Amino acid sequence: MSVDTNSKTANINETDGEHKDRNNECSISPSALSRVFRGVVVATKTPDDIAAPIDQWILSCGSKGTLDHDATTTALRPDEWCNAATLGLSHEDSQQLARVAIGVAFLREKARRSQDATAVDLAMIWDLVRGAITHPMTTGPRFSAARSSQGFLAIPLCSLLKDGNIDELYRFHIWLPDGQRGNIDFAVHSHQAYAQSWILAGEGKDRQYAVEPVTSAADATHAMYALSWADGKNTSTTYKTHQTSSTVVNTGKFVRTTQTSGPAVHKRDMSYYIPSAVFHSTDVALDTLHATLFVFDSHRGFRKDAPVLGPKDSESSTQLRDPAGVTPAALANMVETMRSWEMLMEQGQQHSKRAEWEDARQAFNKVLNLCESVPDFPKAAQYKDQVLGQLEDVQSKL
Repeated sequence: MSVDTNSKTANINETDGEHKDRNNECSISPSALSRVFRGVVVATKTPDDIAAPIDQWILSCGSKGTLDHDATTTALRPDEWCNAATLGLSHEDSQQLARVAIGVAFLREKARRSQDATAVDLAMIWDLVRGAITHPMTTGPRFSAARSSQGFLAIPLCSLLKDGNIDELYRFHIWLPDGQRGNIDFAVHSHQAYAQSWILAGEGKDRQYAVEPVTSAADATHAMYALSWADGKNTSTTYKTHQTSSTVVNTGKFVRTTQTSGPAVHKRDMSYYIPSAVFHSTDVALDTLHATLFVFDSHRGFRKDAPVLGPKDSESSTQLRDPAGVTPAALANMVETMRSWEMLMEQGQQHSKRAEWEDARQAFNKVLNLCESVPDFPKAAQYKDQVLGQLEDVQSKL
């Protein structure tokens, strides 16, 4: 179900020893970080000769002499891991790959323990992820963006597959304020794996649906469609991290849908989850930027049969993954700019509520300067107009 960041996610029985607390802190063991790093290697197509020394370094950390802890210490805090990476890895590419793994692993630990990721946690995780995405890699690794059938651009961060299915998949999602969204006819869909999102910027709305099988098209609102993925080599129901397209095909099975919840509004620093095989849709305004960190986690629920719903009378639909030249670094920078815009706007609005007009004016002027000075600010005129409206109201009070 969809919940805010204060709600608890599904409980998991941990059996691999990776999730023990040290001083009640959310620390990361070398084995847990190594697992996530292997997924980062897949997501970034990191060459084996670059990845192997990093993985060896991770597994060697936490022992006596490596860091300022005793020999029994095996789990380190994210800041300790980052400091260790700076000292233990000589190439900046290697350090950045380790840092994105540290950020994802920390988010994974938080979710697996049903702990809330605070605004401070998310800011730290995002800084690690953004730093890696925007770093100009020279040794082979690269992040890649792909257009989803639901209208957003997705950048894989960590991809772990098992028997052709998603085991754990972490991605960075962004809806641009460019009017491009998914085909509304296929908006209602389900996921094989349990899904959770953490909002980085903007606003999205989620709706959930009950789905009832019916025998005739006259009684149906939708038909069920089966999903497959292509990577340039073959098309199948085996999941592929790096895809060229996805295709849904009408199964001929009719259903009737009824909205059961929503729209639930999700904003920066909130989190929500969708259990496996639950039908939902996500709506983001055409002129709004919205971004999330996202995970599919089969350990918290998985169902092989998780169809997409579509028109009763269509045969199939294919979505090309081509991002049309938009780079991951540009997307990450857009999100960072929007996070700054939102935070400054909120500061100005808080000052206005307290009738602190001069402080409010200064805050809104900073937002205005952001809109005017940042190259390629997304939908700059629209966001600038919002600031000018607030600024005009404040100046009338001075």
